[in-house]
Amino acid sequence: MTEFAQDTIKPNINNPAAPRLLHWLPAAFLLSVVGLGAVGTLTSPGFRERVTGKDLITGTWQLTWEKGLDAKVPWRDPSVSLWGSLNYRLFGEARDGALVGEDGWLFTSEEYQSGPNDAAEMAAKVKYVQQVRAELAKDGAKLVVALIPAKTRLYPEFLSAHVPSQKANVYASFQAALTQAGIAVPDLLASFQAEKQKDAGDLFFRTDTHWTPYGAMVAAQTLAPAIRDLVPDLPPAQYAVEAKAATARSGDLLRYVLGPVPDEVQELEYTRTDEGEGGLLGDEILAVTLVGTSYSAESKDNVWHFAEALSRALGTQVLNAAQEGKGPLVPMREYLTGEDRKNNPPQVVIWEFPERFLSRSYASSH
Repeated sequence: MTEFAQDTIKPNINNPAAPRLLHWLPAAFLLSVVGLGAVGTLTSPGFRERVTGKDLITGTWQLTWEKGLDAKVPWRDPSVSLWGSLNYRLFGEARDGALVGEDGWLFTSEEYQSGPNDAAEMAAKVKYVQQVRAELAKDGAKLVVALIPAKTRLYPEFLSAHVPSQKANVYASFQAALTQAGIAVPDLLASFQAEKQKDAGDLFFRTDTHWTPYGAMVAAQTLAPAIRDLVPDLPPAQYAVEAKAATARSGDLLRYVLGPVPDEVQELEYTRTDEGEGGLLGDEILAVTLVGTSYSAESKDNVWHFAEALSRALGTQVLNAAQEGKGPLVPMREYLTGEDRKNNPPQVVIWEFPERFLSRSYASSH
């Protein structure tokens, strides 16, 4: 079965404090848009445009005509944007997939969801982590799990909706189960909570599901001692870090709502300063591999640079085998049978695993 890592759909929680009259606004807005849209559509160029070379009977003509109409109706995108803004400002709500918190904070609805099979899903994941540890041990490699706490757990003061009580002990329970199984799982939650008290910056973005560059750096510094305890003799590498100028960044949760101000991010740039990156003969050994999700994967939207933060904290270059959009399980399964493991046999594998995926159902992992 295909594994989907995107946010699941869940209706938003109604805002009981909204005036009764405001609940009629969606219908009034819809009727207005339909009325004006009918006139606009009938008079738009796309409505009268002929489509050639398509089959009317099989439906290819209709599909092509609809796509052309959507692209040429001028009021479509403004009306969608207008309603998104009104829905946020009047009701304090987002579209399905996100929940609006206080002071411009947004949260994925995935972190609120629970079900009767949560305990079984967690038990299955503990079992699979043990299987991964055993598979890596065949090559003499160690496993360290980087369990990322949920954003709702770290910033509950900004929540505007109740998180189910079943979620209260998820992080601690999974961490305890792995520890009891003899798997290293440093307490990122405790480190994050301690850093949060210092008020040195947000560890998660307000408008995004992911951590900030600061959060990724704190996680790397927490993991490094545990990794060095397992493998003290890692190939050396030196890194310098420099903070870039602050810029605005629109988080992935702004796809669900219009209104909150984008985050301000100060990206950290990591640069290797020694003579490594290939070794004398171009065959430098990379002893540490990172496997995980979009919290680790390299992409144009990745401004947290977790792999680079780990490389600097460990003083060794980390091979990044994380993948975006596949959750934590698929990248690990593919890594175990892939070329990265074959070409660079690791001494340590760091498995980045967000808490919000623990109760998700992955049939192929059971």
